Amino acid sequence: MLGLYNLTSEEEKTVKKVFKTVCRIHGIKKSSISADITIVDAREIHQLNLTTRQVDKPTDVLSYPALDNIIFPFNKSNYQDILSPEDNTLYIGEIIICREIMMEQAEEYGHSETRELAFLTTHGLLHLLGYDHIEEDMRKVMRAKEDEILTLAKFFRE
Repeated sequence: MLGLYNLTSEEEKTVKKVFKTVCRIHGIKKSSISADITIVDAREIHQLNLTTRQVDKPTDVLSYPALDNIIFPFNKSNYQDILSPEDNTLYIGEIIICREIMMEQAEEYGHSETRELAFLTTHGLLHLLGYDHIEEDMRKVMRAKEDEILTLAKFFRE
């Protein structure tokens, strides 16, 4: 389940398609997990980046995982104590995407805003699932997974 905030209907379609693909690749029923995704302006993401990461500039995407570690293969029974009582899902966290930077990067990389949104959503969801790119070997794994998801969801490099 997704909580989607400040997205157009077309952006919602893109995000839902990415979410479905991320779940499928990781063997997770999409009804088993939940996350919030919000699109904000540069001013707001700048403030969030400063207050949560002490980085005094806007960024393209911020991810706030709700869990330190998700166990794969995924089994909801591993999380019985923390499932949402409302919908019986595991809340994995929140993703904040900056609309202006998304648009700038789409132009810079020569692809559509839809493709850039798909990438930023994929990147954020992978962070919520425990992927990172701090170390080079981890970066390679995460980049390969991003490419796999975007290809499977048919958000090809344009």
